[in-house]
Amino acid sequence: MDNWSALFDGQTRYVLDINDSTVKADVLRFRGREALSEPFRWDIEFTSLHANIPPEQVLMKYASLRMRGGKNVHGVVTRLEWLSTSRDQSHYRLTLSSRLTLLGYTRQCAVFQNLSVPEVVEQVLRKHGLEGPDFEFRLERTYPARELITQWRETDLQFIQRILSEVGIYWRTEMDDVHGLDTCILADSQLNYRFDVQLPYSEPSGLFDGAADSVWDVRTWHNIATGTVATRDYNYRTATTPMDATVSVRSDAVTTGVHYRYTAPYRDAGDDTSPEPETESGAFYARIHHERELSRSARIHLFSNTAHLTPGQVLEPQGDVITALKEGVILTLVTFRGARDSRLHVSVWGVPYTERYCFRPAEIPRPLIPGTLPARIESREKNDIYAHLDEQGRYRVRLDFDRDATDPGYGYLWLRMAKPTAGETSGWHTPLTDGTEVAIAYSNGDIDLPYIACALYDSEHPDHVTRDNHTRNVLRTPANNKLRMEDRRGEEHIKLATEYGKSQLNSGHMVDSQGQRRGTGAELRTDEHGVIRAGKGLFVSADAQPKAQGEALDRDAALKEIDRLNQQLQQLEIAAEKAQALKADVDSQIQMFAQRLKPLNEALLMTAPEGMALTSGEDMQLAATKNVAVNAGGDISAGVTGNLTALAGEKLGLFARSGQLSLKSGEGAIDVQAQNASLRLFAEKKLTLSSASDISFAGKKRITLIGGGSYLRLEAGKVEYGTTASYMRKVKRTMAASASAKPAEAVSLPPPATMREFNPETLTPWVTPVYAKSCLKEKGCTDAGTAEEPVDNFGQMTIFAQPVEDDCCGYGHQHEHADDEVVQHAQSAKKRKPDAGGANAPAPAQATAAPLALGAATGVMTQVWGEWSLTGVLGAARGIPYVGAMMSALYVPSAGEGSDRVPGRDEFWYEEELRQKALTGAKATTRVRFFWRQDEQGNMRVYGVHTGEGTPYEGVRTANMVWNSENNRYEFTPAHGADGPLITWTPERPEGSDLPSHTGSDIRPIDQATILVTPIPDGKDEYTTPPFPVPEERDLNDYILVFPADSGIKPIYVYLKDDARNVPGEATGNGVKLSGDKPWLDMSVTNSGEGAPIPSQIADKLRGQKFNSFDDFRETIWNEIGRHPELTKDFTTVNKDRIEDGLAPWVPKEGQYIGPNSIVKKFAIHHVVPIKDGGGVYDMDNLRIVTPKLHDEIHYRR
Repeated sequence: MDNWSALFDGQTRYVLDINDSTVKADVLRFRGREALSEPFRWDIEFTSLHANIPPEQVLMKYASLRMRGGKNVHGVVTRLEWLSTSRDQSHYRLTLSSRLTLLGYTRQCAVFQNLSVPEVVEQVLRKHGLEGPDFEFRLERTYPARELITQWRETDLQFIQRILSEVGIYWRTEMDDVHGLDTCILADSQLNYRFDVQLPYSEPSGLFDGAADSVWDVRTWHNIATGTVATRDYNYRTATTPMDATVSVRSDAVTTGVHYRYTAPYRDAGDDTSPEPETESGAFYARIHHERELSRSARIHLFSNTAHLTPGQVLEPQGDVITALKEGVILTLVTFRGARDSRLHVSVWGVPYTERYCFRPAEIPRPLIPGTLPARIESREKNDIYAHLDEQGRYRVRLDFDRDATDPGYGYLWLRMAKPTAGETSGWHTPLTDGTEVAIAYSNGDIDLPYIACALYDSEHPDHVTRDNHTRNVLRTPANNKLRMEDRRGEEHIKLATEYGKSQLNSGHMVDSQGQRRGTGAELRTDEHGVIRAGKGLFVSADAQPKAQGEALDRDAALKEIDRLNQQLQQLEIAAEKAQALKADVDSQIQMFAQRLKPLNEALLMTAPEGMALTSGEDMQLAATKNVAVNAGGDISAGVTGNLTALAGEKLGLFARSGQLSLKSGEGAIDVQAQNASLRLFAEKKLTLSSASDISFAGKKRITLIGGGSYLRLEAGKVEYGTTASYMRKVKRTMAASASAKPAEAVSLPPPATMREFNPETLTPWVTPVYAKSCLKEKGCTDAGTAEEPVDNFGQMTIFAQPVEDDCCGYGHQHEHADDEVVQHAQSAKKRKPDAGGANAPAPAQATAAPLALGAATGVMTQVWGEWSLTGVLGAARGIPYVGAMMSALYVPSAGEGSDRVPGRDEFWYEEELRQKALTGAKATTRVRFFWRQDEQGNMRVYGVHTGEGTPYEGVRTANMVWNSENNRYEFTPAHGADGPLITWTPERPEGSDLPSHTGSDIRPIDQATILVTPIPDGKDEYTTPPFPVPEERDLNDYILVFPADSGIKPIYVYLKDDARNVPGEATGNGVKLSGDKPWLDMSVTNSGEGAPIPSQIADKLRGQKFNSFDDFRETIWNEIGRHPELTKDFTTVNKDRIEDGLAPWVPKEGQYIGPNSIVKKFAIHHVVPIKDGGGVYDMDNLRIVTPKLHDEIHYRR
């Protein structure tokens, strides 16, 4: 207190210190104003000996006003005014303001996204240099981040005052006497008022207050307040959710009426029954506004002489006070007035204190933007060719006024765009791309409710309709999809086009890209496929309809023409019936005319009054499931330069009513046969047979010539002639010789063809054809079985297997041999291929022995289960350890000669049908399929399932076995491409060959007493009995193999077991980091122990890559090794070349494998944990590089 008193002399009550200034001020008088949510302001008059104070010595200087009563005011000087100067001193006035006042000198437009109100305020304050000690948030609520807060032509002070007032946050000022600065306190509840401010209520005696701190002269004002506040808003994000809230805060005020506020800025309605609704909900804003209304219901004014009174305090007058003062007064405004020659006068304004609601600053309305603002569509990628939209079809934009730098695509919130039309599943949306100028409008002018009003052209994006083409109406997308409508008189046209395939619909006056005329009328064109589809019917006409007058489906002219021709055809049918010729099916044409063409019921009708032409550069095909009728009122001419064929499943009739029927051949022979019936020639008049050369009549049994009752009969061993009258012979000489006969020329007639019978109503076979069915099903039934059955009910099952060289190389994977590696086998044989008659015909002598020809692509299979009636050698691709084969027991052979119908034939696929399916890639139906699965002991087992009609399991792939004359065998190679054939069949073992069935290790047997076929249950995934769950259909690996017609071999069903090395996989493992000076493939490592690991630098390159097979993986490993000189530096040039080509390098002689039939010289890649035991195929930590000698030792010696 002594230090404080030292600042004041006997006459000085107030001291003004201006920091960093030479000005010495003597306070003359002052007025001060402090209020809640306002920067304070003190106007101070002072005198100084300085006659001309420079403004820079005062302005923007921190200053402090100290009072003897203990109050200090710290602020910044914002104004200096010179009043007068005398001989002794000069008279000035300055304004000492809160530092927040300086925010009023910055006015701007800015955008804040995804920040709460307190966060925005803090960001603005810190931008002006205010730090942690300069302001403090004392908030009881947590405020949500807003999608958008906009500052529009406001000072920073106006901006923070406005947004704080929206959410009811008030602020007051405290003085930090230690640092000589003012501190801003921001609060939102009564808890942050300053309590325990007590002063006696004492009326002064006259003008003398006794110098004791007190308050006096209370005055009060009471007003009626609004009783209820109701709010409603609309949020398009939740368009159907109610957004109503109604709040009435309890109070002692007299209330009436309802204040309805529409479009208050909130997202959720909130709980309007809660005293603490969710922050910034509709109920929250309704409560804030009602509290603001209630704060205006009562006002209190007091006088005081106490300097330390300040807004935000709860003043509790002591003594005999009125009711309005008993709970205390919240000070909202305090003014001060003092002078060097007068005491301090304090005027206090406030409202009664209550715990029911809090003081809320007066709401400051948001600035309005009545028009639009320019902006540009923004994408996350510069010059993005596609629109950047969210799941609601909204855009990101960058406002032209926004100067803040943000990442592309994040400069503004997602905005809706106003459209010409909008509906639940309808509307208009032409997406806008990056850089497009748009106009941003605001709902009700609210700066925080923007939307895209429209798109605009500018100098960078000029309008595509200008004075140069002002007659056009154009809708065009960035990819040049276009709707163009030309209004120029005499050249009107419409063009609908897309760049893909140059597909266009042009109508009217058609022009090219230069505007030059290219035709008139209508054009539908594309470089891609074209389709015209009309579900009810299609009418295509060249009949004129001038000026589009008349019905669109006016087809009277076409129907009359068809009707007239039908009547003519009926007359021809009557004539043909009288002539006992084959009648035409005119009734079906009349029925089609009445039921289809006349009402245009799912029919295509094409008409042209002057002609119609169909032309094709290659082929033309007319097809109908029922009838094809060709009628002409004049002639029908058919001319071909090649062959003309007419095929009929039943009858073929030719009838000429009044003219001749001419059948002539210019050079070739005329061949007429009745293959299974008689042939008759009859003429009402003369029948003439003539030849410029010979005429030969031949009959296998007899020939009889009859004329006018006389006859001549020629038959085996006898010639007979007779007549009723005379017999005249006119000859020059008659000669007799010994008996002789001339045999008739043999004519071979093919057997009758068979055709499947179809249901004429459904156009499907009467019986669903299958490859195999259970023998328990009766004839004519091809349904699937429903009970467990043995495989013998379906056919003859046999299982073949091929040896496994080792668990690393895989099934059938013999040691690879280079061109210079010699492999010798005993072989001498003549090759044979079945001829058409089933006999064995010699094949070319230079062909290789059949089993040897399997080579690296296929391996010889050995029968290990079941019986097999065919003689020959089965081969399968490397990596196929097992093949199961079944020949259908009930498959009906081809119909023999003289057989018109074979019972049960229509139950099964014809071989030719299967061949056609194999050519087109179609599947064939069967009622049983098989697959492989390991049992719990790891043994391979075969399981069969019934395949029901309509299920995905009933169709099996078909494949044609093609004869390879070079290898003397039948082969099937998948269409998707393979290194060689998948399945081969050599009809019989070559004669004289000493080659065994296989050259590998022992074949793993199939230990299975019988193979059962089981129904697939509906809940197959829950079925616990093996083999279920049944594999997905796409995972079944089976085929129906069809052999050529002349092979004599019936179709065979096969199912294959894939090797895990042929299953695609992903490379894993880390490899091993190499150390030491020894070469990493040194013989001491690769020829003993477990071999050399995969180096870590190779594993790092290949990890995560996907491979179709282990063969591809192995080749890639060597390729990658070749790219690392540190790994190949010890290899020879030859080995380096091999490694770069993906081949294993040669090993020194001591590491080679020398066997009885082969020599292996190359390094191998070995699986440490065998694949059959669960070892990873593509796990590089499971791989070792070994010599062939060590490889053999690991698998066969240890």
